[in-house]
Amino acid sequence: MVIMDTNAYDDMLKTAFPAIRANEPVCTKSSHFQVPKNLLPAITHYIHTQPNLRGKLTLLWACDHRPSRDTYGLYYLFTLEASHHWMVLSTELTNTDRLFPSITPHIHAAQWYEREIRDMFGLIPQGHPDLRRLVRHEHWPKGTHPLRKDFPWNCVLGRQQGTYHFPHIEGEGVFEVPVGPIHAGIIEPGHFRFSVAGEPIMHLELRHFWKHRGVEKLFEQQPLTDAVSLAERVSGDTTVGHSLAYCQAVEALLHLDVPRRAKYLRSLFLELERLYNHLGDIGAMCNDTAYALAHAHCGRMKEQIMQLNDRLTGSRFLRGVIQVGGVPRDIENAQLVKIVEELNRIQSDFSEVGAIIFANASLTDRLETTGVLNEQTAWDHAVIGIVGRASGMNCDLRRDRPFAAYDELPVNVALYRYGDVRARLRVRGDEIHESIRLIRDIRRKIPDGPIACQPGSLPNPGDWTLSAVEGWRGEILYAVTAGEGGQIHRCKVRDPSFVNWPAIQWAVLGNIIPDFPLINKSFNLSYAGNDL
Repeated sequence: MVIMDTNAYDDMLKTAFPAIRANEPVCTKSSHFQVPKNLLPAITHYIHTQPNLRGKLTLLWACDHRPSRDTYGLYYLFTLEASHHWMVLSTELTNTDRLFPSITPHIHAAQWYEREIRDMFGLIPQGHPDLRRLVRHEHWPKGTHPLRKDFPWNCVLGRQQGTYHFPHIEGEGVFEVPVGPIHAGIIEPGHFRFSVAGEPIMHLELRHFWKHRGVEKLFEQQPLTDAVSLAERVSGDTTVGHSLAYCQAVEALLHLDVPRRAKYLRSLFLELERLYNHLGDIGAMCNDTAYALAHAHCGRMKEQIMQLNDRLTGSRFLRGVIQVGGVPRDIENAQLVKIVEELNRIQSDFSEVGAIIFANASLTDRLETTGVLNEQTAWDHAVIGIVGRASGMNCDLRRDRPFAAYDELPVNVALYRYGDVRARLRVRGDEIHESIRLIRDIRRKIPDGPIACQPGSLPNPGDWTLSAVEGWRGEILYAVTAGEGGQIHRCKVRDPSFVNWPAIQWAVLGNIIPDFPLINKSFNLSYAGNDL
């Protein structure tokens, strides 16, 4: 595939669809087009399938523009495969218009986005194959759409009775096994309904959003510079990833130039977050195969990283280490030397444990060919992060759209094509070694200087921007729109779990139910980050 410059991509689209209008880009390496809503299916299908574009649907969201104007905006973000250039399409529904054409029949990845928009805004994607409620469970009263501007953030709703209609597979010997939403242990709530014939799984239906907390509505009650602590709590194991993505968006709106030393420290914290989560996941995957020795050693190393986090920042989960304009505290160069020394010891331990894991024939037998997500299915569902890279999706924002200090810290991307549990374990293992190498580079390259800058003038109401961070699970996105007086008008949050949860329904097909906990752990998706 030939990588063209930005103008060439734009010219292709304008030539194919003369009715579109080019707008100012919302960020670097991006294009923005205003399009008529009736052309949305044709244009999105063209971007998605045209060989020189092959755009992956990365985000789809809506915005209630009231009170500035009586319209709803729809926004479609595509990432072009070869160049990683962003194409944003937008259209508006005016006055009482609440209908827009669904693109789900052409692009599978749009299905949850469009159902979410229907639930939260009351906008109807015409032609969508499945318009059951997604976020608003059936006890919500009809006509309540919480992200509309006329819906009070502190409204207490009554309950109504309703039934969620699960699809049923008919046939002799076919039966259903419901699991959840309440689980043993400390796992968060999620409902899984398996259809099986004998032992193999024929179908899996997910029903999530039991943990919906109204996070995006809560953002709208905050000033731009005060909502970092809310971003940290979107998903508790991704404190740095979410707070960094949010801060980058606000800094773009405020035209802040974050000091280089602060960018390096942000990269350090992000890699420490990746390390403790990957170590915990590898141990938990081994535990789900009853391999207790590897689980114990990975748990020990994860605890070492979390204690290191606590000594550095006062928080095991790295809360409070990112602020708008930089970071709130410095890490002395002598401390960086000690960090590297400790990580070198951990890396030596992990290499020894890794060699034992991959030499274990019975473990390999459980992991190989289990939970396969092939590359085509991963592409169709726009799968990202660990799961995507284990299925041949060659994407990592640290390399493809560098942020923080990654423009000076080249990243080697772990990539496998088997798409099974073992491949997802190997991606994590490779990324542990790569994170430690990157932290060594940070210690060697970090410049002296300030660690923060102060916000200046406020953005104009209606200004908006996009921000992306490669968190430990995958790509985290924030679309932030400024309101009056420095308030947040709209903050769209997309955790990688929202993208990858639908794909697990395909990875389990043909497997047996006892293997589901292992497959689920190899994805290790966030319920809270998904449900918001």
